[in-house]
Amino acid sequence: MFLEEKGKFFIRIEGRFESAHFLYNYFPDGSDEPIHGHSWKVEVFLEGIENIRPDGISYDFLSARTKLLELVHSIDHILINDHPDFKGINPTSENVARWFYSGLKETIHNSSGKVRRIVIHEGPENYAFFEPLN
Repeated sequence: MFLEEKGKFFIRIEGRFESAHFLYNYFPDGSDEPIHGHSWKVEVFLEGIENIRPDGISYDFLSARTKLLELVHSIDHILINDHPDFKGINPTSENVARWFYSGLKETIHNSSGKVRRIVIHEGPENYAFFEPLN
């Protein structure tokens, strides 16, 4: 019977936002990159428990989704460089991915899940991802 198959379960949630940024010291002469905007997408890959609950759920992602939307709202339609958490930090896709992880990890851990990967899309063609070591 299919219910006896063993394996891990992964859940994916996503959010989208429109924001601008620029990178400090981007050019060889030490000058900053010009301000520009992106249509961003964040994908969060979560790992549920190995043996699903009797109701068939491996991870109830409602609290993670709520926290993700809170984070997305705080970074939507702003210059990311002006966000308090990014003062003096280059808002690269890599750092944005780590920022989302930092904001999500406690909520997800408290609901018995694990963050396995955060993918940040800077427009439709480019992305970076972060995988926590724990």
